[in-house]
Amino acid sequence: MKELEIEFKNILAEADYQTLQDLYFQNIKPVVQKNYYIDTKALDLRENRMLLRVREKNGGQVMTLKVPTDRGVLEFHGEVDVDVTDGAEISAGVIPSIIVEEFKVRNIEVENVYVYGVLETKRQETDYKNGLLVLDHSNYLGQEDFELEFEVSDYDRGETDFLNLLESHQIERRTEVTKSGRFYARLSELKKEQ
Repeated sequence: MKELEIEFKNILAEADYQTLQDLYFQNIKPVVQKNYYIDTKALDLRENRMLLRVREKNGGQVMTLKVPTDRGVLEFHGEVDVDVTDGAEISAGVIPSIIVEEFKVRNIEVENVYVYGVLETKRQETDYKNGLLVLDHSNYLGQEDFELEFEVSDYDRGETDFLNLLESHQIERRTEVTKSGRFYARLSELKKEQ
């Protein structure tokens, strides 16, 4: 499956997270999802601004390749059943064909990939304006953070609604950093410490 994802993100202070939770998500039970980040030994995908992950949710696994565009992210999905323990090797033969085709289109040779770690998120979702408002509390590699996302189908309208929401609650607008970006930055920090 292929889709275009348009979303706006903002890292939150814990107090802002709690305020938004109380206002918009009070009666919504969190869903726990785990993202396992995967790349080649040389981090070739990361070098090419691409992300490969396996998400475990509701007892299943979906592998997703994310490729950035000017106004969103192209996502390519396929179901898998793989070992996602830290350091586990995943053979190219089990990568969904839609993802393998995208590697070929971009002239990236992928033989085997490896699991670099997991980011676990407690996620709450609710309808807001013309999109989906998402509140995340994530833990990864000894780190914790809080994030607000707004998933929309119209970029311009979504951006306006998102910025107005932040402003109305006096929440500082922070540079968008994806979960994978935060994960790999933390992984890099840990490797430097070793």
